[in-house]
Amino acid sequence: MITTGIKIGVPVVAIGVGIYLIRRAIKKRSNPDGTSSRVAPSLKDTVIETKNLTITPSDAALFANTLYGAMLDFGTDEKTIYSTIDKIATKDDMLLVIKAFGMKQYLWGTRAAFIGQDYNLVGWLRFELSEGELAKIKPKFDQWGIPL
Repeated sequence: MITTGIKIGVPVVAIGVGIYLIRRAIKKRSNPDGTSSRVAPSLKDTVIETKNLTITPSDAALFANTLYGAMLDFGTDEKTIYSTIDKIATKDDMLLVIKAFGMKQYLWGTRAAFIGQDYNLVGWLRFELSEGELAKIKPKFDQWGIPL
């Protein structure tokens, strides 16, 4: 009975330690806000000018949740992404949406509690959209001065 517990327990512990070490190694290659520097630039120190806002924080949260829903799980709803981004007027509006989106774990568009990497909205967009699809929203991000 004890040997059966050991045969099962040791591999489970080894897998858990392995996942922890991999996750820790991935986190070391991150920006200060947790994003991967090769995928999404850090926007942690960016200041939002409240006088330039045309949306409320609740609007920003709604836009962020809409974008998250359009990218979550398999299959991306590009039309929803385009229409939501079209509703965002200023750089500060977009920064507020990015802040409302926060950091969400990403692993092939699904929820990943242990092995996913934290990314902000820009990182999610880069993973979910092809080069051609990114080209459709890039001019707006360039106008705002937000790297996409």
